[in-house]
This record gives sequence, C-alpha cells and structure tokens, in this order.
Amino acid sequence: MLMRIFISNVLLILLLGCSGSSDSPETPPETPPEVPPEVPPCETCNWTIEQWKLTIPESKDSFYGSGGTSAAELKPGTCSNNQTFSNDTDIAYFWTETNPQQMVFNLDLGIDGATTPNTQYVRSELRELYRYDTESACSTSNQNWSISGEHQLMASLNIIQYPQISSTTPKVIVGQVHGKDIKQALVKVLWEGEDKPVRVILNDTFNPNNETCDTCQPFSIELGTAPAYEDWQYSIHLDTDGVTLSTTIAGATTQKTLKWGEPVIANNGQEYTLDTAWLGEEYYFKAGIYPQIVTSSNYVGQIFEVGFTELKVTHAP
Repeated sequence: MLMRIFISNVLLILLLGCSGSSDSPETPPETPPEVPPEVPPCETCNWTIEQWKLTIPESKDSFYGSGGTSAAELKPGTCSNNQTFSNDTDIAYFWTETNPQQMVFNLDLGIDGATTPNTQYVRSELRELYRYDTESACSTSNQNWSISGEHQLMASLNIIQYPQISSTTPKVIVGQVHGKDIKQALVKVLWEGEDKPVRVILNDTFNPNNETCDTCQPFSIELGTAPAYEDWQYSIHLDTDGVTLSTTIAGATTQKTLKWGEPVIANNGQEYTLDTAWLGEEYYFKAGIYPQIVTSSNYVGQIFEVGFTELKVTHAP
C-alpha cells in the first residue's frame, strides 16, 4: 500500500513538471493604456469645475519637471497631464473647502513666479472652457464664444487676506472678459483695498493678433466699495446691445450699462466709447486672483487669498 502511494506521488510530480515546461516563456498580458479617472461632479458646489482650467504662478519646468519657463496650467481630468484639475486639487495656489464651501486662490508675492505671455504679473486664475462638455477641453483653440447671444459671469467672493505693503495699493483683478488673441482685455474687475471703490477697467478699442495698441484708451467705472473678510458679488453681462456691470455689496447693488458705440462718462469725468468692432471677436471669461503687483523677494509673506463661494457662467443663444 505504501509503495503504491509513493509511486502515485512520483507520477503526479512528473506529470506536473511536464505540463509546466515550454520552449518559450508565456507572453505577459498587455497593460491597458492609462485612462484618467472620471471625477464625479460636485452636486452641492456653486460652480462647475470641469468648465475651467487653472493657471498658476509656477513654471512648467518647476511644477511638471519640463515644458519651459512659462506659467504651468492644470487642465480638466479628461486630459492627459501630469496633474489634472478638479475639485480635489490641493496645491499651494488653489484648493477647495467645505465650511464654507468655496474655491480658494492663494498667492505669495515673495515668490519668484512664472508669468504668461504679455504680462509681468503672476496669477492663480481660471480660464473658461466654453465647449468643455462637447469638445476636447485639453486645448483652448475652440473654447471661445462670440457676442451673438447673452453671456454672463456671476461671482460671490471674499478677500480672505491681502498684502500690507507700505506705499503700495493691494490691487488684484478677480474677474475678466478677454478676447481671443487680443492683448487688451475688454473687462477687468479690480479690487484695490477696503478704502477704494471696486473698479471695472475697460478698453475702448483693441488691436488684433496680440498686438500692442498706442491709441487704445483704457477707462474705468466705479461700482461701490467692498470690504475685506465679507462676501460680495459681481456680475458681467454681455450681449449685442452692450456690457452690463454690477456689484452687490452689503445688500446694495450698483449697476452700469455701456452700449456699444455710445459714449459713456468714466470715473475721471471724460467720455469714452466702446468700439463696435468688439462685436466681431471671440471671448472667454476668467476668474481668480491676478495681482497687479510685481513679485519680489522683499514681499515674502505678503499674500493675496480670495475665496469664491459661487462662480457661475451662463450662455444663451
């Protein structure tokens, strides 16, 4: 009996050894290509993170390890990138919070920051991706809109922290309307301290192809004084009639409408006219913080920090 068991075990070992032998090793299964995970939308957020990309004040070389010295960008999670942009993004320049629920933009003016073309200022700022849900959001070449319908950017924000630099006004742009391949911004919402009115800066005309413009005249409209550490709102509305700008501060709304081709009195008392040529261009919204102060090692610890509890874009035919 013992001999029979011994022989059976030997035969089993021999059979197993033969079945495992092969003239060539087995080919390992192919690793499927890496697909960026889908990030579920935030159903309780007062913004749609997927319709924006983020520009930060750090170079591509520094942030990604390659790509050049211009400012790095974080694109939506559907893009193949070293780091994508979502409600879970948590970096020094941007993060989200739940109490209150807000997007926070942060920038230390003491950094040796990277900029985008045509500017000397750094930013932590969102750029709208108009067709994010129907076309690739990885490129901005087809992510702009024309003034053929109604377009609006609405924001609720608070200045959490701002620089205290002697003889320097804490200027920061918190919202924009920018034309495609146009150096002169159409609209810039500027906060410059608790003791100065919020100003909307506009350009009466422009030059195409990112050209400078010696004859363009920037002018500004005042829209009430917004304190720090408290929520306030702004709205930018564009259609074929003109541009309507408003703020709501401590429950009081200030509104101004500028008609295309009609003169308007600016805060300096002079007349300016928005050129009707603006009607033939394409645009995108921007929001976040774009300080109008050149960074310096002397400004370490001087910080702009702004929280947006709401950021909504609407487009109608």
